[in-house]
Amino acid sequence: MGGVKINTNAEVLTAEDQVIPGLYAAGEVTGGVHGANRLGGNAIADCMTFGRNAGTNAAKYALA
Repeated sequence: MGGVKINTNAEVLTAEDQVIPGLYAAGEVTGGVHGANRLGGNAIADCMTFGRNAGTNAAKYALA
């Protein structure tokens, strides 16, 4: 259960809730924005939403 913790921008957070620059995650590698629960089979919307957020924000980071 669980996984890496992310924020609403799909940025991976440390144990101290600090953003790890340039590291984005979505889908089953994450425990969602709370970091405590794995994504269930009905969480396709979560995967798609955070997958898009992760991709968009990673592209912005790479171009900065």
